[in-house]
Amino acid sequence: MVKEEWMLILTRRSNERIHIGDDVVLVVLSIENNRVKLGIDAPSEVAILREEIVGDSRSKKSDSKKESNDEFVGTLNAKTG
Repeated sequence: MVKEEWMLILTRRSNERIHIGDDVVLVVLSIENNRVKLGIDAPSEVAILREEIVGDSRSKKSDSKKESNDEFVGTLNAKTG
């Protein structure tokens, strides 16, 4: 079975917000030299991890790659759905 993945793509300017579910707000704080500074307002129980942190964790625990991803996605879906 092939799983298709879709991504919502949005364009934002500085100081504009994106609401995710009822509890998470993503704010574009600044854009400078091809870098975007984001602010994330979310409850403490929502895990927010940079991709390189998630990747390092998975490479150390290669057997649990799928499980870790499912838990991470499940946490996000629980807060946004």
